[in-house]
Amino acid sequence: MPRKKRQSSPTGIYHWITRGINRKNLFRCPKDYVLFLNLVGEYSKRFDTQIYHYSLMTNHVHILIHVETLENLIGFSHYLKRKYAYYQAKEYKVLGSTFERMYRSKPVGEEVYLLECARYIDRNPLRAGLVEHLADYPYGSYRTYAEGVKNNMITPSPAYLALAAKGHERQKLYSEYILQHRPQEEFANSNSIVQALIAPLTSPTGRRPDFV
Repeated sequence: MPRKKRQSSPTGIYHWITRGINRKNLFRCPKDYVLFLNLVGEYSKRFDTQIYHYSLMTNHVHILIHVETLENLIGFSHYLKRKYAYYQAKEYKVLGSTFERMYRSKPVGEEVYLLECARYIDRNPLRAGLVEHLADYPYGSYRTYAEGVKNNMITPSPAYLALAAKGHERQKLYSEYILQHRPQEEFANSNSIVQALIAPLTSPTGRRPDFV
């Protein structure tokens, strides 16, 4: 069956996801996470990409990324995964593939969905039960946006910058948005309900994200 053509984003923004082969863990210790993040920083510069948000989970990775061309996205993905797979093979004497062959790159359109996608990515550690408080998770972008923790790898998201004129106000609004309780999400997650059945969501600006 021919491989499906990768869809291009009109905004140049993608929700990038990669997983360990057969859902196996990608990270075994803090050193693994740090090395992977260093590689993200290295190849984002090499391929002229901007990292808006990220979350490193045990067996998969989410990145909200902006690229000028699909070729840059392909180059970033190829070299990042290859270099980390080489490290894994050498460090842990791993044979065979480290990642699933294909990564996913979902185009992100309107500003409101950009913010909603950021929420989804930054809440991953909380959703997975890795921490009780997002501020305690060191391998995601939440602390940079909600608490102002310096992170040279991150380019502030346009949607985040539009929340307020002052930094401390943006941090407060973003934290409230990320941490807001949504019972419909818990119901959907626990019952595998399709996203279309989830009740309308509201952004800090009062607009509804467009999931179409």
